[in-house]
Amino acid sequence: MTWGRALIADELVFEFDDIVLDIECLRVRRAGRLVHLGSTEFVMLVALIETPGKVWTRAALVDRVWGWDARVEARTVDVHVARLRKALCQTDKSYPIRTVHGVGYALG
Repeated sequence: MTWGRALIADELVFEFDDIVLDIECLRVRRAGRLVHLGSTEFVMLVALIETPGKVWTRAALVDRVWGWDARVEARTVDVHVARLRKALCQTDKSYPIRTVHGVGYALG
């Protein structure tokens, strides 16, 4: 995992809608409740929340999360996005990560 590269950011706290991501504390909250994420899902959320609305291709997410030389299948990205969605899911079943069919994923 490329933590050094993936977590470089000018800001330490990012907010999108009711999601708050604190890089320094490695903590995520949604609607005030703590969200437990694995390290891969955390780095993926950092990429998405730094650039809300940007559509990330699976290849770009692989580069950002695992590194450009990683041998990671597209389905692996899909599995981690599904885990991230499940962790962020609220009782109203709102999923902040949207799928752009044939392209990739975006926050918002």
